[in-house]
Amino acid sequence: MAHSTRPAVLALAIIVLVTGLGACTKDEGSTAEFCARVEEVPALESVLARFSEADPDVLADRIAKARGAYDDLAEAAPPEIADETDAVVSLVNDILDAVEEHPTDPAKAATQLRAAVAEHKGVAADRSKVADFAQDQCNVQLDATLTEGGATSTTSSTIAATAPTGTVTTTTGG
Repeated sequence: MAHSTRPAVLALAIIVLVTGLGACTKDEGSTAEFCARVEEVPALESVLARFSEADPDVLADRIAKARGAYDDLAEAAPPEIADETDAVVSLVNDILDAVEEHPTDPAKAATQLRAAVAEHKGVAADRSKVADFAQDQCNVQLDATLTEGGATSTTSSTIAATAPTGTVTTTTGG
């Protein structure tokens, strides 16, 4: 009898181990995690400001850090805005790709950016939902305030540059 229970005990141990490891993995974010991350995400304006004039290594570093911060934001998003945050971050990554692929040619980067925006249909609604959530739950304003002289930001304008205008404003230094 002791010999026949050994496989059952081993199987039970494997199930407990796998279940225990599954409990340690992160399947979905939370509002608290999102709020902590949203305050750390740089405004695209600051990442991409004067990108065609930037030192290539400095630009690459800014893009890599921004990409990581936005990916962390998507991972931290709670279920109620996870899909929308993923869509916005996907567009942000495409924007970063456009600049990364054309660091000295703003016209080519803009052309690639317009194509990316066109591929992300519905992103304006996604961006709005994420911005509303950040405002309501985190007290962080993500959208830039538009004024007659251009865009200004009262706080982080993290997602403002993803608006389907095909341009990226430079409201903050870089």
